[in-house]
Amino acid sequence: MNLLSSLIFIICLTTFSLSLRAGNLLTSKVGIGDTTDKINYRDFHLTANKNELDLLWPYLNEEDSKDSFKLDFYHRYQKGPTFKFKYNEFQTQYSHIFKKLHQASIQGGFYAIDEVNTESIGIKSSGKLNLLSKFNENFYTSLFVGRGLAIREIFLTGRNLHDLRATSVGVTLQHQFLNQRIAAKIIYNKHFLSNGIERNYFDSEVMASLMKYPHWVRIGFGYHTMDYNKFTTNYWSPTDFYAFGPRLDLSYVFNDKLQAYFGGNYNWFEENKIYSGTGYYLRTGLRYGIREDFTADLSYERNESVQNNNSWVGKSVIINLTLFL
Repeated sequence: MNLLSSLIFIICLTTFSLSLRAGNLLTSKVGIGDTTDKINYRDFHLTANKNELDLLWPYLNEEDSKDSFKLDFYHRYQKGPTFKFKYNEFQTQYSHIFKKLHQASIQGGFYAIDEVNTESIGIKSSGKLNLLSKFNENFYTSLFVGRGLAIREIFLTGRNLHDLRATSVGVTLQHQFLNQRIAAKIIYNKHFLSNGIERNYFDSEVMASLMKYPHWVRIGFGYHTMDYNKFTTNYWSPTDFYAFGPRLDLSYVFNDKLQAYFGGNYNWFEENKIYSGTGYYLRTGLRYGIREDFTADLSYERNESVQNNNSWVGKSVIINLTLFL
C-alpha cells in the first residue's frame, strides 16, 4: 500500500507540472493541527486551474470563458493513540457557466487510504456534481451530490475505516436584503455512510454588515444541528446535537495588500439531551498580496468546548498560497 500511495503521489505531481503550462491559477495549502485527546494531523492540498471562474466573486482579470478545468490533489496524515492512516485523493473537474447566472461542475477521480495494521486496499473511485445558480446580486443557491470517502466531512478517531464510503447530497441558500446589509444563509447536508449510518447536518445564520468592502465588520446569530441515526466510537456521532449563539466576522486592509482578519462564534450546546455546555470557534490571520496576482495567507484556528468541567480543544496552523500564472 505504501508503494501504491507513492505511485499516486508521483502521478499527481507529474500531471500538475504538465498542467501549469496551460493553467493560470495555482493554489497550495498546508495545515498542521492537534487535539487534546492526542490526535495529530497534517494536510496538504494542491490545485491547478485553467480559466478560473468564480460566479459569486469574479476575478478582475478573469478570462472571457465559459469553461474551466481543475486538477486537485489532497493528502492527509492523521494519528491517534490507537490508529494511524495516510489518505491520498486526486480529482479532475470541469465547470461551465450558462448565461453568467448558472454554473455546473462535475468532478471525478480516485483515492486510496493506508491504515496501519490493515490489509492493503486498491484505488477507489469518487465523483461529485455541483449546480450553482446566481439568480441576482442578492440571492444564490447551490446543490451538490457526490460519492466517495467520508474523510472530508468526518473527523476519524478510530480504526478499520478504510472502506467508509459516503453518498452525499446538500443544498446552500443565501439571500441579501436591506441594500445588502443583511445576509441570511442556510446549509443542509445529508450523508449516507456505507456502514448503514446516516448523518444530517444543518447550519443557519443571519449576519448584519456594519462596514463595506474592502473593510468589513459582520455580526449576527447562528443555529447549528448535527444528528446521526446510530452511535459509533470511531468518530464523533451524536444522535441529537444542537448549538446556537453569536457570530462575528471582521477584516481590515492596511495598504491594499496587507489584510488582517478575525472570525468566529460562541455557542451554547446540548448533546443527546444529556450533556450541555459552551464552546467557541475562532480563526484569525494575515493575508498579503492581491487576489488577481498573488496572495500568501497565514492563519490560526482554535475550537474549544466545555461540558461537565471537562475541556476539549482542537487547534491548527494553516498556510495558503495562491498564484496567477
